[in-house]
Formats: sequence, C-alpha cells, structure tokens
Amino acid sequence: RWGRLGGAERPSFLRAAGVLGWILIAVVIIILLIFTSVTRCLSPVSFLQLKFWKIYLEQEQQILKSKATEHATELAKENIKCFFEGSHPKEYNTPSMKEWQQISSLYTFNPKGQYYSMLHKYVNRKEKTHSIRSTEGDTVIPVLGFVDSSGINSTPEL
Repeated sequence: RWGRLGGAERPSFLRAAGVLGWILIAVVIIILLIFTSVTRCLSPVSFLQLKFWKIYLEQEQQILKSKATEHATELAKENIKCFFEGSHPKEYNTPSMKEWQQISSLYTFNPKGQYYSMLHKYVNRKEKTHSIRSTEGDTVIPVLGFVDSSGINSTPEL
C-alpha cells in the first residue's frame, strides 16, 4: 500500500531510513578514500616504482603463462608419444610442489631485499634449501596489494 502513495504521503520512518542509507554509503566511501590516500602517502614505495612494479608483474605473468603452456605441451606430447610407442619418457625438469608453493605464497615487502614478486624472491634467494615465505623485516603493505591480487595473478585459461 505504501508503494502507491506519493512522496509526501510516505511514512516518515521510510524517508528517514532512505536518508540514513545514503549517509551510510557516503561515510563508507569517504572512509575508503581517506584510507587509500593515507596508505599511499605512508608507502615506502614511490608512485613511479609502483608503476614499474605493476608492469613487471604483468610481464612476468604473461611470460610465465607462455612458458608454462610450452612446457605442459611438450610434456603432454612426450607422454602421449611414449604411451603409443611403449617407450620411456625423457626427463623433463618440472618444479616440485614445494617450489610451486613457495612462489604462490603471499608477498611481503622487505626494504633490505627489494623483490617484485615471490617468483623474483625465489629465484634470487641465497641458499637453495631455505624457504622464502617470511624473513625478519618482511611486512605486508596495503598499497602493494596488487602483487597478490587476483586480477594480475589469476590465469583462468591454465
């Protein structure tokens, strides 16, 4: 019955709820804007470095996808060839589960060692036996959230 009433005849609590809803939306937007501005101002990384970082990650993901596709195709061809010919496959160097997990973990920033991704950190580690997950001085910085964002790192085609 209230849906057919005009704006002037609508009960006051419905008008108040609408106004409160719009105020809540405005407050949330303002808080998010302030939070984003403060995190970018306090970031240890400059704007141009962030731009480079994003370009690096895009390129790394494209090359990784290309190389992974190439490697998977060669491995599949070899396995199918061996199946039909009854031969033994040649050895392919595929990263272990532990290696995949290390480059897939959450990125943490460390001013002592500047890496642009977990893959970059993994490849440049000093000793091949140590984990790269977290070291002293590693921190998660909100402005670097794009490093682990699903938009860049996800590859639904794989």
